[in-house]
Amino acid sequence: MCGRYTLTSQDDIAAALELQLGEPAEPSEWWRPRFNIAPTQPAPVVPNREGPRHLEMMRWGLVPPWSKDLSGAARMINARVETAATSKAFKDALRRRRCLVVADGFFEWRKDGARRIPIYLRPGARDQRPFAFAGVWERWRGPDGLWVLSFAILTCAPNELIAPIHDRMPIVLPRDAYARWLSPEPAEPEELAPLLHPWSPDGWRAIEVSPRVNTPANDDPACVEPAQQNRV
Repeated sequence: MCGRYTLTSQDDIAAALELQLGEPAEPSEWWRPRFNIAPTQPAPVVPNREGPRHLEMMRWGLVPPWSKDLSGAARMINARVETAATSKAFKDALRRRRCLVVADGFFEWRKDGARRIPIYLRPGARDQRPFAFAGVWERWRGPDGLWVLSFAILTCAPNELIAPIHDRMPIVLPRDAYARWLSPEPAEPEELAPLLHPWSPDGWRAIEVSPRVNTPANDDPACVEPAQQNRV
């Protein structure tokens, strides 16, 4: 799964994702470094809308249109690729409403007896540009008439870097898959399947960090520092 992630710099976001800045949101309008993005918080995504690619802020934790309220969103942060196409909550979004979830690293927790040790995973020095998780998004209208836009991250079986840490991982899309994923046209699961697989761990790093990241209120550079440098 993916339960926390980071977006610590706005450098290269526009170039990496081929964004059209200006409308409706430039990075400067929403930007602040994020070292511990947590469920139910707003985060930037690139939705598959008609027109030039752009960033929108959406709530992490998908809220299906038939939901009575927002209470179940925290359980909808991830969509399993094996079942998303048949899930009542995710199947229509997968077919019609896909997005890129912008990140530059993420966290998984390795079990050590009763302990859960946070591990920060990110690209190495050769390529530290932002990347994108495969995401789906949805629209929900509350009783007050206001619309809530929300998203979930697709997950799959782990690659060899993640397998010793966790039994799931978020799907990181290769850059040459962005255009297909962001097509505004409906797509059937079999058309999308070639894009949804474990990514290569080449060049990635796995760094043990402080349990400080366990608390969503902690959102600062100490969350991603190696454990020996960061004692709670």
